[in-house]
Amino acid sequence: MDFNCSLRDSIRFALVVSRCVLLACCGAVRQAIEEEAEPAALNLNGALAECRRGFPDQIAQAVERSSCVIKAMELARPLLPFPELLDRENAPREALAGQVQARTISLRERNVQILKLHSQILDEERNRLSAGVGKPPLVVAQWRQSNQESCGRLGGDSANCF
Repeated sequence: MDFNCSLRDSIRFALVVSRCVLLACCGAVRQAIEEEAEPAALNLNGALAECRRGFPDQIAQAVERSSCVIKAMELARPLLPFPELLDRENAPREALAGQVQARTISLRERNVQILKLHSQILDEERNRLSAGVGKPPLVVAQWRQSNQESCGRLGGDSANCF
């Protein structure tokens, strides 16, 4: 009888140890993935913040600011599942910046148009992803969700509007 109890105890102990090892491995893998994504997020967020600081006048410096934002977003290109969508978003961004700086459209109109375009591209990305093409890293998903509806309103110059 003592042999059965110790055998059962040994099996339980082995199961507990194996679960602990599995959990530790999962945690290590998750931490490595998060550490890899964090520098990209910090670099992208930092680069976009630098554009806002370097070109604070959204009208008189619209073209320079737009060029800076486009360059900053290139940091996300290697992480994007569909980098061509970034190109489709950046081309109108440049054109609209020129119109804002020339004062042929208002900053609010530009923000509304960028918001609509961003939303369309986000929808297309979601459709492609739902078709099983792939899944973007966390930093890309956060960036894609960043331009909210409030960006189209006057004063839409928060850290999440570009």
